[in-house]
Order: sequence, then C-alpha cells, then structure tokens
Amino acid sequence: MAASISHRVAGAGRFLHKELVALWPVFLFFLIGFLLLFTLIKLVLEDYSIEVLAVSNALVGALFAAKAALVLDETPLARSLAHYRRILAIAAKTVFYGLVTLLLGFIERFFEALHKVHSFGGAFDHLINHGAYYRLLAWALGVSMIFALYFSFVEIGQRMGEGELRKLFFDSPE
Repeated sequence: MAASISHRVAGAGRFLHKELVALWPVFLFFLIGFLLLFTLIKLVLEDYSIEVLAVSNALVGALFAAKAALVLDETPLARSLAHYRRILAIAAKTVFYGLVTLLLGFIERFFEALHKVHSFGGAFDHLINHGAYYRLLAWALGVSMIFALYFSFVEIGQRMGEGELRKLFFDSPE
C-alpha cells in the first residue's frame, strides 16, 4: 500500500515538473506583457483616481493565459490550423482569444452588477446602461495584441528551429 502511494506521488511530481517546465517560459512572456498592459492602463486611469491592481491581476492573468495557450495548441482546432498559412493561424487564434477576453469581461461586469443590484434583470439593465465598454474594448485589444505577439513568436521559433529564437534574442552577438 505504501509503495503504491509513493509511486503515485512520484508520478504526480513528474507530471507537475513537466507541466512547470513547459509553462514557465510562456508564463514569463505573458507576465511581462500583462504587466506592461496593466501599467499602461494605470497610467491612463491615474487622472481619474481609478485604482487598478496591476501585479496581482498580471500574475493571475499570465498563469491562465499561459496554460490556455498551451492547451489550445493541443486541440483539434490548432491541428486543423496547421494546414493553413501561418498568418491565418495566428489571426484565428488571436481573434479567438480576443473574443474570449471580451466574453469574460462582460461576464465579470455582469457579476459585479449582480452583486450591486441583486437581480438578474437589474444586472442586465445595469450592464447595458453603465458598462465601461471603451475600457473593456481597450483591454481586449491589448490582450489580443499580446496573444498575437506570442503566437507570432511561436511560429517564428518553429520555423527557425528549436532554441534558435532564444539564441537570436539572448545570446551574445559573435
């Protein structure tokens, strides 16, 4: 019994290690991108005294974005996009994530309105009449640009070969 449990723990440890190794560089990319985006939003909203929690939102957003990007690469949608020109694959993935960002933004605002008015009908009315649509659209555009950049780097990296993109940016020039 004890051997079976230790075998399961070791298997779970190997799985977690594999996931973290795959997730780490993608997480760092999205963390830097989201920190830049949140900082830009903070700077724009500073005149209006609107508080934005940049670091915690960027950490959580980067973790979700990194895992979502890695999961999408394993779906039938991603495999079917492999047969199209790279620009179409990048555009399709970017539009998909942009629309998901908009949808999640509307859901978040709906739940905030529901918390304020305590009824579904009132929450829809509040969302329609008091929604900050321009800010939501700006956020979705920013997130879409970060995903477009990520998917572009992935495609360029695959075309150049394993590790070549890292060498291009981080190795010393010879």
